[in-house]
Amino acid sequence: MKSVPILAAALLAPLFVGIVNQTKAFFAGRRGPGLFRLYFEIAKLLGKSCPRSATSTWIFDFAPAVSLAATLVATAMFPWGPGPGAFAPACAALFFYLMATGRFFTVLGALDTGSAFEGMGASREVQFSALVEPALFVVLGFLALLTGSTTLDGMLGGYNPSDWTHHSVSLVLAGVAFFTILICESCRVPFDDPETHLELTMIHEAMVLDNAGPDLAFILYGSALRTTLLAAFLVSMLLPDLHCCGWTRTGAVFGGVAAVAVVVGIVESVMARMRFTKTPQVLMATLMTSILGTLLFALFR
Repeated sequence: MKSVPILAAALLAPLFVGIVNQTKAFFAGRRGPGLFRLYFEIAKLLGKSCPRSATSTWIFDFAPAVSLAATLVATAMFPWGPGPGAFAPACAALFFYLMATGRFFTVLGALDTGSAFEGMGASREVQFSALVEPALFVVLGFLALLTGSTTLDGMLGGYNPSDWTHHSVSLVLAGVAFFTILICESCRVPFDDPETHLELTMIHEAMVLDNAGPDLAFILYGSALRTTLLAAFLVSMLLPDLHCCGWTRTGAVFGGVAAVAVVVGIVESVMARMRFTKTPQVLMATLMTSILGTLLFALFR
């Protein structure tokens, strides 16, 4: 039965992007592209060919598939309900490093093309990831202190509802920090704009300019799946152990992911993209927020 929520997450991942786009369209007073636009784009790309640059090697050929495979393994590892995922209880750090592996191969594929423009996008992507990593591990440290576990199923929902009464400030600060991480890692506004094609402002889009056909479909789907996983982690870390049946918690997680998609759309509707020089400052503030939440928990536990 554990395979059912995993398959549901894999099938509904593009819907997350659709909810974000429809929320932005609602606030802009437009009709919007529809909830299922990404499904049609992926299906169209799967039927096209994959041209290759004359300077690229086998790294460029395998990078999209390896990136998607690492994200799919992380999806199977995630505990969508009570108890571990499809595998044995896994370390939380391994879960995030699997997703980092996907990004690593995407960067390698961009560098393998020999394009200075894609190299610029890869450099920015790696810089943002390096700034996000300390805040991420501080949040994981806070969850380990709160739950006394370092596994995914132990960290996520491994505390009582009464902890929200005693440590609500720490939980809110950790949630705000991880939400900022989610937006940055998902390449959303205000850190990046997935719909822009301005040469001097592209980050993630700049890395995949040479990809087409099924390769581009793998990249788009992997990006949507990675965003869904981050949103599911955020919901699960804020949802305590309610001692309910597995399907109830699974439904709550998927409902929370849809709510996070709406919030992301609202954030993108009310904020403009930041200048690159402001991004390190915001990510350092995110790190300080996560550290403050952890220190408050340590002082008043």
